[in-house]
Amino acid sequence: MAVSGLKTRQPTGRVPWPCILLEGEEKAGKSWALAQFSTSDKIGALYWIDLNEGAGDEYGAIPGANYQIIEHDGSYAAVLAAVQAVKAHARRAADAGEPPVVLGIDTGSAIWDGLKDWASDRAAKSARNRELLKRDPNAEITISQNLWNDAGSRWRKLQTELLTFPGIVVVTARGKEVTEVDANGRPIEGQKTWSVQTHREFPYAASVWVRLRRGRRPLIVGARSVHVGIKPNDDPAKEVTDPAATGRLLEWLVFDALKCDPGTAHVRDLVSFHGGGLLDHERTEEAPAGRPGTRAGGRREPDVADLVARIGDARGDDELREVWAEGNRTGLLQVDVATPGGSYTVAELIQARHEELLAASMKAHPAGRRRVAAGDPSVPQTPAALVGPALAAAAAARPSTGREAAPANPLLEPSPTPDDPQERRLNAARRGVLASLEALGVTEEQIGERFGRPAEHVATKRLTALVRDVIATQRAAGDGRPDVA
Repeated sequence: MAVSGLKTRQPTGRVPWPCILLEGEEKAGKSWALAQFSTSDKIGALYWIDLNEGAGDEYGAIPGANYQIIEHDGSYAAVLAAVQAVKAHARRAADAGEPPVVLGIDTGSAIWDGLKDWASDRAAKSARNRELLKRDPNAEITISQNLWNDAGSRWRKLQTELLTFPGIVVVTARGKEVTEVDANGRPIEGQKTWSVQTHREFPYAASVWVRLRRGRRPLIVGARSVHVGIKPNDDPAKEVTDPAATGRLLEWLVFDALKCDPGTAHVRDLVSFHGGGLLDHERTEEAPAGRPGTRAGGRREPDVADLVARIGDARGDDELREVWAEGNRTGLLQVDVATPGGSYTVAELIQARHEELLAASMKAHPAGRRRVAAGDPSVPQTPAALVGPALAAAAAARPSTGREAAPANPLLEPSPTPDDPQERRLNAARRGVLASLEALGVTEEQIGERFGRPAEHVATKRLTALVRDVIATQRAAGDGRPDVA
């Protein structure tokens, strides 16, 4: 029965192009199986992206092997570009009715390891961690959640390209048995679990998950399929015992077990969810009195300038903890704040204020003064480069009294030149800043006029400076209307 206001359709029942996760322990035959797949007369070209394995060249000597190794520099950008280029070629081949193109990535574990290293390197370059490493080169570096989010976003972008590939995708990964740990991270004696060394989402996303172990039959751990004979949550993992799979595991899996027909196969219909803009009732509830960022019940959402002002006003850790919690909830902790001493994140300013308060309290106590005089290394030595900008930024965020002229902010200078793509990537911090501008009533057209370029070409730190400028202007005017001139 048709429902008014809904657009519906009947399911097709067709088998989509598969994305195969082929994981297992070392020397179990993952790369070999990929090379062996290229001998099949049921597929077209096979393109091989070799990452930290180096097996592609040698396995070209397997009788009948026929594949192309993609040369690259190992960077995320190069790998993503290669995947997109092969994807475009696979689409042309599929539209022309040619045999399916195969993309092999050997190994996907190297991609996630590289993204983790990328997050770690970025964490070490933060102002706070640079100071920490100056004092102790062997200090443990904490990777903040926003950096993990960025690494996860890169993985998901690549994963989406693979899941919507108009052909066959095979991603190898390393798997091994590890000791199970409890909720506190302590090993549980005598209990083992299997670990796949790739992003935790990929086993869920892959259409079929196969495990290889030395001296054992291949194991289909799970499959999103009505033909393999593994009903989710009912049937256990299934060993491959069919003699037809011998020497042609991946060919058998795709065409015999999954029953993928190149003539009817299609790309999975993936519709990503996104929050979108505010609905009418949300606008009414969040700004009942025309105040930007006000939620139902009168509680006002914090913006970057408010958080920075509260950091400067904080008189103890309890207040700083409240600021941290609100910044974390609204995704503003890693927003850059332009200060006379440089650009710092909200989280770094909170840490600087905490260290300043701690040092001040120790100096106020007789025992603390003796420790300071004696040069006790446990006494916090707050870098002046952080404390000064924290106070300066807090002062700049307060309403202007009209008695002093604010210095020109170079971040607000108009220019037709786009900012560095790395400084305008859509992460949690940028989404938070854009939400603040939307709450303030600033449109994308106004942003474009202010900076002389489209909003998507403006760095996040510039948008943050604009938030503070608009708030200061509105407070001084007292009329609540946006002014980005």
